[in-house]
Amino acid sequence: MSTDESSLAAGFAAPGLEAWRALVDKGLRGAGFDEALVRRTADGIARGPLRTAADDPASAGIAGQFPFVRGITAHSDAHHPWHIAQGCAAIVPETANAQLLEDLQGGGSALWLRLDPAGKEGTAVRSLDGMAQLLRGVDLAIAPVLLNPVPQGTELAALLLALARQNGVDMHALQGSLGLSPIGQSLFKGLGASWLQEALPRTLAMAHWCAEHAPGLRAITVTANSVHEAGGSEALEIAFAAAGGLGYLKALVRDGMALEDAARRLLFAFAVDADTGLGIAKLRAARRVWASVLGACGCTGTAAAMPIHAITSGRMMARLAPWTNLLRTTTAAFAAVAGGAQYLSVRPHDEAFGGTDARARRLARNVQVILHEEVHAGRVIDPAGGAFALERLSDDLAHKAWALFQKIESLGGLAAAGDWLVQTLAVEREQLAAGMQSGARIMVGVNRYWQKGEAPEPVVAPAPPPPVPEGPAFPAAHDPEALMAAALEGAVIGPLPEGQPDPALAPLRLAADFEEAAS
Repeated sequence: MSTDESSLAAGFAAPGLEAWRALVDKGLRGAGFDEALVRRTADGIARGPLRTAADDPASAGIAGQFPFVRGITAHSDAHHPWHIAQGCAAIVPETANAQLLEDLQGGGSALWLRLDPAGKEGTAVRSLDGMAQLLRGVDLAIAPVLLNPVPQGTELAALLLALARQNGVDMHALQGSLGLSPIGQSLFKGLGASWLQEALPRTLAMAHWCAEHAPGLRAITVTANSVHEAGGSEALEIAFAAAGGLGYLKALVRDGMALEDAARRLLFAFAVDADTGLGIAKLRAARRVWASVLGACGCTGTAAAMPIHAITSGRMMARLAPWTNLLRTTTAAFAAVAGGAQYLSVRPHDEAFGGTDARARRLARNVQVILHEEVHAGRVIDPAGGAFALERLSDDLAHKAWALFQKIESLGGLAAAGDWLVQTLAVEREQLAAGMQSGARIMVGVNRYWQKGEAPEPVVAPAPPPPVPEGPAFPAAHDPEALMAAALEGAVIGPLPEGQPDPALAPLRLAADFEEAAS
């Protein structure tokens, strides 16, 4: 058999963009090229219609090395490429415990605890007994725990740590995040600057305690996903993450912590929606921007790598045609995995009804199990790397986010940029709603291909919160040891003064207006 090889392109002129453009213009028959073929993101970034090697910024580096665009580690664990961290928000701790154990037994490897001492938006945990009921049967030395940020975060963190100590858990084995997020909570809960001045020192003290006693546990979560849920763009979400992270770094360094140690105390939460390509590019761009922030501070080692908790978007969930939610969360989950997230939480498809059932939670969990076991999505680091369209999109998004980050910093940092954030989000929310109404943004089964009379799934009525336990209030101390001691002595989380959040910062669902019109 002959071993001669011939190029299929031999004898033909080398293709060029000019020749391609001439053919395209001929096919458009006078229609504008940009109007007909170029699509733009909410940030005005062009997508397509053709990308070539000339569009590759060629600066993504390699996985595990600065600027970490291609991933924060140099290798992928084929058996455990990311943590399956399904969320739980059942009001009653005993009910939530059964769901958590079911998730762990069904393939989960971490816990995303959506707690709310008031029992309105999550599991009503107010005391050590409540935390013990919630985590009965869970080995905290094995399963990382991610606490969802709430204003009472330091008290909930003290309850978690006190329970681990009571159960004899080696604190060095703890992983996950305590979810402290005072800057984000002051903005999105409308608690104001005075509350932040009280909450931030407690957060810093908890971060110091973790650095010394539980180095695998991150104390702070930067809730960039809140920007997405309020209607913000991808670049604004990344800019919020960078500015929020830098705000915590500055505070920790002023408080005596080394820069690298401070960086290791942070976890970043991002939302991912059904736009797979944009979701992948967002996580890659976020790592580039964060590495640039740390690089400007003199840190280019592994501490500059951005750990990410990806959560499928709540704003894309619909009650009309609820099964389409399952398709959306699947594509979003793939984006998170291909984009290199360390933790992934997939919302059940019936979450928009105000409660979830066992079948919906199992399907949400199995989306991740299938991505791992059947799709083998974690076998390759940065599978999108080298794709000209995604490399260009990642780089353009990083540059746009960096400009917004600089704007926030020019205003004095994220904590001081609340008015600007409100104004910016108000505009982006309006543009998002207009796109839904005009049909420029399509949601299948909502503003396109809606079937009248399609039976929705029944609403699962949430159980009432358990009665408030009796006990002393937590002290106003900053010392985590004092807070843990109070927890062990039966301290109870008391009520928090209601904030006044701006409507522009409130979470939204894109389908809500269409559901109201259809009812």
